[in-house]
Amino acid sequence: MTSLTADEPAVWYDDLCSCLQVDIAYVLRAAGWDPVQALGSGWRLCAAKAAVEPVEYYHPAGEALEDYFCLHHPVSLRWHQPADAAQAHRNLLGALARGTPPIVAVNNFHLPFRPAYHDVHAAHLLLVTGFDKDRQTYRVVDPLPPAFAGDLPRSVLEEAREHISIDDESDPFFSGNRPSWRWLEVRTTGPQPQLHWPWLRTVIRGNIDALREPGQGLSALAELIADLPDRVTREGARPLREIYVLGWPAQAEASVHSAFLTAGARQLGRPGLAEAARWVDAVAHAWTGFRVAAAHESRQPRPDPARAAALGRRVLTTWEQCLQRLETMLEERI
Repeated sequence: MTSLTADEPAVWYDDLCSCLQVDIAYVLRAAGWDPVQALGSGWRLCAAKAAVEPVEYYHPAGEALEDYFCLHHPVSLRWHQPADAAQAHRNLLGALARGTPPIVAVNNFHLPFRPAYHDVHAAHLLLVTGFDKDRQTYRVVDPLPPAFAGDLPRSVLEEAREHISIDDESDPFFSGNRPSWRWLEVRTTGPQPQLHWPWLRTVIRGNIDALREPGQGLSALAELIADLPDRVTREGARPLREIYVLGWPAQAEASVHSAFLTAGARQLGRPGLAEAARWVDAVAHAWTGFRVAAAHESRQPRPDPARAAALGRRVLTTWEQCLQRLETMLEERI
């Protein structure tokens, strides 16, 4: 039996996060880290570097996840693309031997424990934590509800990993073509930083500056919203579907950043930080209206982007107010 541990570590979960965040959190927790600090200390907004991919685990950074995830922490995040089933299996065994649970891309349609089983094709991520050579079964963990931890025949997992590049739109947002056998390797390369106010103050200041950087952050979001009417005229519903997909990581990262600041306020005894965390949480929830309005409108025969654009501008306003509150908190040192 090739396995990391006899006991599965406790999973971390946030309602606004996708499988990408919660699976990375699982690996970090298995390494003894606080996943909220690792995932939540950095806060960025990345402009899409390529076409928006219709997968649950989409992130606009693409292969450059390290530039936007686990900032201020010694963590390596690397996507792998094996050529075939044999190489994919060797990759998983190698990662397990190194003590790192691999995160694999799957099609929910082929997984018996997912609600989409034999119903909807949708791209998803789960963790592999062991392999039994005699029984030819993988041990897998899927923290997303309905959460699952148990054995899965190798043939079943490999079908879910291979038959993922299907030109199917049973799920209008998370199905379509994408590469087979893809997996993500998450490795800690040093100790997790200790939380203290000088470090946290530097982190917050860096986040504010990055979010105000031209071409990224709020300016990238403003450009996306401004271009939306013309894009819908030219491309139909596609730009609205993209907002639903690319807004998920933005929403998730705001939610986790709020949780991180709230925990820091409690640990460091700083009520001003707790109040600032509430503003960050408001940004996360402002994304909900923007994403849902875009999703609903994308299903209309003649999509009208006006409602989605208005809610997008609300995200921008809330985010700017949030950054001002964070700056005030830093100046007041409360």
